[in-house]
Formats: sequence, C-alpha cells, structure tokens
Amino acid sequence: MNHHISKNELNTYLYAQDDPRIASLCLGRAKQKIERSGCGLVAIYNVMKRLGKAQPFPDIIRDAQRLHMPWLFGFFGTKPRSLRRYFKLHGVPFRLTNDCADFKESLSAANAAVLCTWNDRRTSGIHFYAVFNDSGKLTALNRYCGNAPTAFSAEDVRADRFICGYLFERVES
Repeated sequence: MNHHISKNELNTYLYAQDDPRIASLCLGRAKQKIERSGCGLVAIYNVMKRLGKAQPFPDIIRDAQRLHMPWLFGFFGTKPRSLRRYFKLHGVPFRLTNDCADFKESLSAANAAVLCTWNDRRTSGIHFYAVFNDSGKLTALNRYCGNAPTAFSAEDVRADRFICGYLFERVES
C-alpha cells in the first residue's frame, strides 16, 4: 500500500522523517528513502504548513527533484543551501544566513526557521530540522527521530556544527 500524506492530512506536522506515511517515499535518482535522507524535505513540509502554505509531501519531492536539490542523486539528502530554490518557487519570503551568531540572534524574532547542521561527526552527514517560535517558546520538529516535537533553545545551536539557517516571518493569509 502506498502511504503518503494526503490533502486531508495536511493539518498535521511531521515530527520525524520515519513517519510511516512518508518513510518509504524516495528522493533523487539514487531512490533514497525519506526515512534516511529526507530531513530537508520534512523541514520544508513543516515550515510551509506553519506559514499557511501547506503542500502535499509528494509535491515537495517532485519540486525538489525538478529544482535539483538532491545532493549526489539523493545519497546525502538535500544540498544545504538549495532549500532557497523551493521557497523562492513558492513565493515564501525568507532570509538565509551562513553565520551561526546571526542565526541565533535572529531566531527570537522569527516565526519559524530551518536549521542545517552537521551530525555528531562531519563524516556522518548533515541534518535539517524546523524550529517554531510561539511567543518566545521554541520547539523543534524532526530534530531527532521521534514522534513528538522537542523543546529548543538558541543555545542548542552549536557553531562547530552550524552550516546554515533559514529564517521566516509570519505570512498573513
């Protein structure tokens, strides 16, 4: 059975890329499973929903492939700075920063963010996750595999692991 998030389920966030509704979907010519290499697309999905521009997950995969976002055919997931192509395509205002201190300082004023960091060891790859700001209370989605959002702090962002961050303001409907 082909599981994926339907238009009727767009009211739910994804807390982990191993969610059974999307885990077996594939990214890139290497056909990497979302559960292994889909963190960037999960972050896009969550931020788009947060900003009131929810997209079906298969459409996000299609756009990512069309925009050449998979890194080495999808083996390494999504290229860190390629998410900007997706947000530009969909008319979503954002600010991309490559400076960790700037990201941490700007996080308190943002509605949402996507963070791209190195995993524990640089040889173990990168990871994307979404961060939401609700009146100063920060919450991360898909920060670690699990089935719930996790509390977050700007102090959790480590300079030695930071690659880049996308910052989003509220989008009025």
